Amino acid sequence: MVPQEDACPGHGHYGLPDGAAVRARQTPPEVEQGMRAARRPQGPVGLDAVDLLAARAMRSGRIGLVIGCLAGGEQRVAGYGRLRSDAPDPPDGATILEIGSVTKVFTGLLLADLAEHGIVGLDDPLAGYLPAAARAPTFGGQQITLGDLASHAGGLRRDPKGTPRRWLRDRRNPYAELSVEELYDSLARSRLRRRPGERVKYSNLGAGLLGEALARAAGQPYETLVRERICRPLGMVDTLVSPSLEQAARLALGHTRRGRPVPRFQIPTLAGAGALRSTTTDMLRFLDANLDPASTPLAAQLERIQQPRHRMGRRMEVGLGWLIFRPPDQAGPVLWHNGGTNGFHSFVAVARETNTAVVVLSNTARSVDRLGLRLLKALGNSAG
Repeated sequence: MVPQEDACPGHGHYGLPDGAAVRARQTPPEVEQGMRAARRPQGPVGLDAVDLLAARAMRSGRIGLVIGCLAGGEQRVAGYGRLRSDAPDPPDGATILEIGSVTKVFTGLLLADLAEHGIVGLDDPLAGYLPAAARAPTFGGQQITLGDLASHAGGLRRDPKGTPRRWLRDRRNPYAELSVEELYDSLARSRLRRRPGERVKYSNLGAGLLGEALARAAGQPYETLVRERICRPLGMVDTLVSPSLEQAARLALGHTRRGRPVPRFQIPTLAGAGALRSTTTDMLRFLDANLDPASTPLAAQLERIQQPRHRMGRRMEVGLGWLIFRPPDQAGPVLWHNGGTNGFHSFVAVARETNTAVVVLSNTARSVDRLGLRLLKALGNSAG
């Protein structure tokens, strides 16, 4: 079966979307359903709801799960299940898991940071950061900008050309052998159907190209930029692409929906689209920074990525990396993103209005979006 996002195929996964995939201009049904299901609190609210909701999620066949919550200045991290199917040890806040497309929020923040320091501009054409031999498509003389790529408005296809062939060759790691030359060739062969900036079209290709462009502009590899410009200022020590020996010992093993082990996901050429791994503890630090940007060294940058740039649907917008949902029963927006690789799923969300945030990381290829949204709603009900 072609790998795809469990219940929200339009976002966050590196498999091939099928004909029923949700188009990016619509509010993903997982978000709508999760919010509807959580509108009226059932049972515990606040941090007391974590164990109950996690237990329900584990009954559907997940191997392991780590949840992190922030509410009213309090924090909780809890692990459930196993690090791997053949071992009893549970995951915890220090366990390192693949976060997939949540990486795109970090790529958006990198763009905001480099723009803040005058190294790039959001309205700079992508073409200005490509190798001399590479070519970027245009429409009506209008070029794709870096800001377009960060907000999925560049008009590019979802994945590089040749992805089906790569998937047939290696269904667990279809991007492992993708070369930089193939990446730029895929860009050059792209045909835009409308002006860049006119419409949102979710694109792993675009996010990967943005990561490459920022690395070229700063003269440093993508992972180094994330570590030096985001992780170090925010006190995050375990968010990475390539783990050290000590960190490798804390890696969780990924599993398919049916619980079969899978190899580590590799996406070196599209690092900005989904190469990062992290811990729940680190992700809570990141979400806490987004709750209160003024308390961090990246205040202007964090505020900038949270600002809507394009509308995706009736209640959905997109910023620089963040997806922005406006629930009908909440005063403020929810910043969120999900992620999925062939062995992991992730979900992060921030609601500044209620001062709450949630991260859910799982080492099973089953969506955790609904669980994350229900947790966020339970925390919000407690705050309200």
